[in-house]
Amino acid sequence: MAKAIARWTGHKVKFDIESASGHTASIDEPPVFGDDAAMRPTEMLLGALGSCTGLNVVLLLKKFKQPLASLEVEVEGEQEKEWPRRFTKIDITFVTGWSGDFDKKMVDEAIELACNRYCPIHATLSHGVPIEHKRKNT
Repeated sequence: MAKAIARWTGHKVKFDIESASGHTASIDEPPVFGDDAAMRPTEMLLGALGSCTGLNVVLLLKKFKQPLASLEVEVEGEQEKEWPRRFTKIDITFVTGWSGDFDKKMVDEAIELACNRYCPIHATLSHGVPIEHKRKNT
């Protein structure tokens, strides 16, 4: 089971996040609530989607022997104006650079597979998942 722990730093709304693999990140909010010291949780969600689809595109294009030189994955989300301000639409744009001739059909296939077959973040967001919550004391 995948796991991450978000620990409140004790200062405003800043949290440090640690994954089961031992890697860390931080989140915060802009002033008045926070100090703007880290990425917003919503930005982290978009970044997770971009990096998950992107790493799968890279792996597939290597497998398809395509001369990928650079890749940026731009992820933009539209949010409702009222709380909880859920995302109502998310657009992903793959900006590619090449070091030679490439097969457009293979590139499109790699992007399609990366998004709709291999990325668990994309699958979760596009199909939804039940989320349960509970509380325990330390």
